[in-house]
Amino acid sequence: MKKNILHIYLILTILFWSATPAVAKLALSELNNFQLLFYSSIVGVISLFLIVLFQGKLKILLEYSKEDYLKMFGMGFLGVYIYYIFLFGSFALAPAGQANVINYLWPVFIIIFSIPILKEKFNYKTILAILISFIGALVVFTNGDFSNFNNQYSFGYLLAGFGAICYGLFSVLGKKLHYEKFVSMFVYYVVATILIIPTVLIYSEFIIPKSITTIISILLLGGLFNSLAFVFWFKALKAGHTHKTANFIYVVPFLALIWTYFFNAEPIRIASLIGLVLIIVGIFIQIRNKT
Repeated sequence: MKKNILHIYLILTILFWSATPAVAKLALSELNNFQLLFYSSIVGVISLFLIVLFQGKLKILLEYSKEDYLKMFGMGFLGVYIYYIFLFGSFALAPAGQANVINYLWPVFIIIFSIPILKEKFNYKTILAILISFIGALVVFTNGDFSNFNNQYSFGYLLAGFGAICYGLFSVLGKKLHYEKFVSMFVYYVVATILIIPTVLIYSEFIIPKSITTIISILLLGGLFNSLAFVFWFKALKAGHTHKTANFIYVVPFLALIWTYFFNAEPIRIASLIGLVLIIVGIFIQIRNKT
């Protein structure tokens, strides 16, 4: 029974997260990245509030100090606000499936940032793992032609890379903090919502989505993919072996390429598959290196 529940949680998490690029791309046909973050973060705040309320954890908010909230402000700025501006921006300016492949460098940046911040040891296998993953990203960036760095999607791919840096740093810093997972995620989304309002006022404009597709996409992104998916993920980790369960997350970028093929008519390029395999190989070399 426990194994069946684990599989259900894993399948739902993988489906939700892998669908993010395709669904975001649909919404980005009407909204820009700032506007999409504004609406999806509001829905995310509401969803996470209901989750925290249902779990009876609202009182935990009163237990945190000003210093705790300052730290959570920084985490919300880095891991939600800036990260999603970069990620949604990359989906808007480049094929979403391919941008998502480059964004999957974030586990590599966890390796890199863990060395100075968490004082983790590194050796030649660590360097080899990082190099293989970056070569994979370059294959995607150039579509297999290393002389083709300045292509029509270059800026979108760069934004995906910046997003990976942000999320890698966010993940490493999160290891040093021990806040309740769902309560802290709720605070992070509140921070992002507060910050995105002046951002939209300065760099964009507020518009009301008119397309049913856009509205559904916003509800899915904020209500399921960016909130409820984390509930299923943490439950999956709790129900199974953390190390083995976490490995399933690398199915996400492969499945995302399939979603963007069907829902956004984006071709699945051989270079994207080769690049993604190289990125994942690099990550697994480091995983084996640490075990």
